[in-house]
Amino acid sequence: MAVTNEDVVWCYHSILGREPESAQVIQRHISAAEDFRSLVLGFINSPEYLQKKLPLGLVHLDRPDIHVELMASSLELALLGNRVREAWTHMGVARPHHSVLSGKDYLPQFINKDAIDRFYASGAREVATINAILRRHGFYHPESKTCVEYGCGLGRVTFALAKMFKKVHGYDISTAHLTLAERNTSDTGIYNIDFHLCSADVSSQNLEDCDFFYSRIVLQHNPPPVMRELIAVSLKSLRPGGIAIFQVPTYGTGYAFHIQEYLASPQRLDMEMHCIPQSEVFLLIAEAHCKMLELREDRSIGRLGQWISNTFVVQRPARPSPRPSSATSTRRSVVSSSSTDRRR
Repeated sequence: MAVTNEDVVWCYHSILGREPESAQVIQRHISAAEDFRSLVLGFINSPEYLQKKLPLGLVHLDRPDIHVELMASSLELALLGNRVREAWTHMGVARPHHSVLSGKDYLPQFINKDAIDRFYASGAREVATINAILRRHGFYHPESKTCVEYGCGLGRVTFALAKMFKKVHGYDISTAHLTLAERNTSDTGIYNIDFHLCSADVSSQNLEDCDFFYSRIVLQHNPPPVMRELIAVSLKSLRPGGIAIFQVPTYGTGYAFHIQEYLASPQRLDMEMHCIPQSEVFLLIAEAHCKMLELREDRSIGRLGQWISNTFVVQRPARPSPRPSSATSTRRSVVSSSSTDRRR
């Protein structure tokens, strides 16, 4: 039996766990495969799948420490936040879909209706995973609850969340992204979403109170001091009993971040990849009076063997716990290794 377009897309989703690069690549698979069996065998013998079969923890335990400066002054935070805004304002205009999902199919010169349908279908699959995690921790009846999504972009995940929750607040730092997302509300007939433009001054930003907070493949594009502030603000938004699911890279081979050195470098109007040591995330969770429910290594970034990405599932208890003592320094440098994150 001849291989179909749907067969190839199924292999990408079910075996490689991602979208096809382009319609042209799909056609090449159709032409090369004699039947469905040979198509599947080709995918499971591909270098990409064989690498995915390896354990997630591919960063060896003997990797060197990373040096990350986390604590910034108010002025430095404002300067860092402005850099983030300028980059994502540019990308939101120049390549809105590709800045959210980096497949070639989402570049402006290739984007079409089929690609856009796949773009939003990926968000629906993501929400199915979210629902499974929440149910695992006794989070029921989302139709009566409020959700905050940070880094909503074009609403790729937001619109699927809106079908699950009573109210969704989507935050993004790109005006162009939000304009397109708001335009899609009338196309989809979904009106229980409020979109918010993020402040470049992260230290003054407040999010709507929520029962569920979500952010994935977003925080990693912010410098570590900004990422730290955003995690703190996000956890603060949780109501008692609320759950947050967020993803951040926690180790990168050869990664270092020094505030003044970074601010002295030329502005890049492109996405950057940053990380925050796992120990710092644990501290932020404790300082927010929250508790860990799950910690998973994930494949949200395609740098296997070099970087570690973690998904954190966190809950604010229904009853407040005693407040831990806070750090008193105005600037903290963290030295982290792939095996243990330690504070100096």
